[in-house]
Amino acid sequence: VQDATTVAACASRHRMVNEETLAKRLLLLAGLIDGSIEEDEMTPKWVPPTTAGRLELSRRMEIADEFLQQRKEENANKPKEKRKDPAKIQVSLSDPQAPLGRDKMKVYRPLYTVQYVIEPTSHLILGYQCEASVTDAGTLSPMIDRVQATIGGRLKSVLADAGYCTILDLQDCRQRNVELLAPVQTNSFSKPKMSTNGVGVSNRDQFQWDEDRQTYFCPAGHELTYHSRQQKQRSGGRSLTQLRYHCSSEHCVACPLASGCVSNPSRGRTVTRMEGQELLDAQRMKMAQPEIQERYKLRGQTVELGFADAKRNRRCDRFHGRGLPRARTETGLLVLAQNLLRLDRLQRVAQTNCKTTT
Repeated sequence: VQDATTVAACASRHRMVNEETLAKRLLLLAGLIDGSIEEDEMTPKWVPPTTAGRLELSRRMEIADEFLQQRKEENANKPKEKRKDPAKIQVSLSDPQAPLGRDKMKVYRPLYTVQYVIEPTSHLILGYQCEASVTDAGTLSPMIDRVQATIGGRLKSVLADAGYCTILDLQDCRQRNVELLAPVQTNSFSKPKMSTNGVGVSNRDQFQWDEDRQTYFCPAGHELTYHSRQQKQRSGGRSLTQLRYHCSSEHCVACPLASGCVSNPSRGRTVTRMEGQELLDAQRMKMAQPEIQERYKLRGQTVELGFADAKRNRRCDRFHGRGLPRARTETGLLVLAQNLLRLDRLQRVAQTNCKTTT
């Protein structure tokens, strides 16, 4: 069973700055260090009193600026509709490497994401990783490879939540001959969503895909024609091809269903489909089977207990060292402790059962 949780970084959520604030502080520190700015009672309290302290703070701020510029570049490479205002992109001065996101309590702070793969019978942690990320995207196949190397390629199936069930994840599992038991994301093609064109609830799920003709038929029975394709970027530098199909405006103008389907019937209706969509369709049908649902119940009974033990019993709800290397080291020590305690318990149970049978 694989899942992830966020753990707060060893950094203050009140010491996050944007590019403008960081540039002003660097300029002030540089002036105080070279003597071009005289220190007075108006000097901010965050400025260290000694030259050595100011040099060290300036070095840390320069590192923070490097991570900030990297985040701005990543933001600029995102699709236009997903980009943030560059002025709102921030970095933590305490731990610049830690990404910013919302934890389980919806608090916006620097944090790291910890992944576990747990065996559902023994509850032993077979694999783990700690990454400077706030999402689960692109983490399924690396964790599968790591676990396979640990247990000699004997991993046959993985249970996960909807965040791990994408077209790329299903393709990766098929290549590795590993069965993935995970529901299709609720915001996928199958779920009717509020339309952005002002016509109410989208009826995309009512468009029928014809496998033989490789096209869609609208709810009124009209055939859509292939229009174009484009590449959609995904995590890890990978991409998927999105196909666009168009229904002629001649059909939409005279269609009695147009009022709830398209905002401008004179332009026609366009429907998109990702290459590999059939994998999601098959996965959705598979997860609806009663025997699969019964197997899937093990997910919540397994990995959530591992995270609860780590955060509540082991008090690991916040890292104690700054930077990704220290966070990874602390995660490894935590996993080692949890596995040793679990092994001890399994041995005690085994000894008790042997005494009972004899």
